[in-house]
Amino acid sequence: MTNIPQIADLGIAVRMYYEKRMLSSKDILTLFGGKHSGATITRLKKMAEEKMICDNVCFWNARMVDTETAFKAWGLDIANMEHRYAKLKKYGFVANDSAAEHESRQ
Repeated sequence: MTNIPQIADLGIAVRMYYEKRMLSSKDILTLFGGKHSGATITRLKKMAEEKMICDNVCFWNARMVDTETAFKAWGLDIANMEHRYAKLKKYGFVANDSAAEHESRQ
């Protein structure tokens, strides 16, 4: 089994899942914290591409991978992440204002 880096932030992961149909290398770097080598990003994209082929998902852009398929390939369970993120918000561990969300998009 291949090592998958830990995601940097649940909020970013959930937002990315719903906002982006396709993930670029930059998106993948952001998802996993921005501190990984190009080889790591390439390896993660290759895993997603292989899953796309297995699942018969169309390649719309050769430089990007399908978000839903990539999350599956990397073992990221969006329902679980949403649940945990909601709990963090409920208990006040995550800022609940739109200013913080807007800032994180920048």
